[in-house]
Amino acid sequence: MRKLLLLASVALLLGSCVAKKKYLLEFDTRQAAEARETVLRSELSDSKTQVQALTDRTAELSQTNGRLEYINNNLRIENEDLRARMSNLSSASSTEIEQLNRNLQETADALARREQRIATLQTAVQERRQLLQELFVQLDTSLRGFDAEGVKSEFVEGRATVLLPTDVLFTPGTDRLTRKGLDIIARIGPLLANNPNVDMLVEGHTDNSKPRNRTYEDNWALSTAQATALTRVLTKDFSISANQVSANGRSEFQPRASNASSSGQAQNRRIEIIIQPKTVGLLRLMERSLGEQ
Repeated sequence: MRKLLLLASVALLLGSCVAKKKYLLEFDTRQAAEARETVLRSELSDSKTQVQALTDRTAELSQTNGRLEYINNNLRIENEDLRARMSNLSSASSTEIEQLNRNLQETADALARREQRIATLQTAVQERRQLLQELFVQLDTSLRGFDAEGVKSEFVEGRATVLLPTDVLFTPGTDRLTRKGLDIIARIGPLLANNPNVDMLVEGHTDNSKPRNRTYEDNWALSTAQATALTRVLTKDFSISANQVSANGRSEFQPRASNASSSGQAQNRRIEIIIQPKTVGLLRLMERSLGEQ
């Protein structure tokens, strides 16, 4: 009886082992199939993306091809038009060709005349600039005796500038000219009067201190009054044409030195007489010459 039970147990154990191996084998096979399926799905997704990209690229190429065909057609039309125009030119009569040559010659003659006028005007401009340089030398020489008072002259970018300290020209804080100021003007007035081909801009400048004299509301008023006073003397006492001179007040806003020191403020309190060639009329003539045929 025991032997039978033992045999039965062995049989059951063997059958159980066989079923377990079969199960494990099927499980492994299933996992492998699922992994393969995942790989295939990924490859399918990549393939779809590539197909879409190729489709988009094909559409772009199709559009580009259409544009190229359009451009090619336009070029073909232009080429045909040029051929037709060349044909018309080739068939032009000798009379038309002669007329064309006459027109070209007339245009060349007009251009030569205009260039000659421009050259003449440019020469006049250069001559006036040369006269300004000579005037500057005369002014500089005439004012050398006032170097100690801070009077000086400059020649920069084709214009001459005479710098006159207002502390010397005027009673401090006013537009009343001093005797020394009148002496300085007497040095430069005749030189300016003898040069009708220059324009003069008289500019008044101050430091950043508020005027002590209540006559002047601010530095705009003071600088303008001082520039006007000097301009009035030039035009009345030395017969300089009013068309040559203009007066402007610049207040404190164009300093030559820092207002942080008393010496800097003194440099900023000044009158500048800016002299340049009277070229406006010449330039207008030049513009008209350029517009003429």
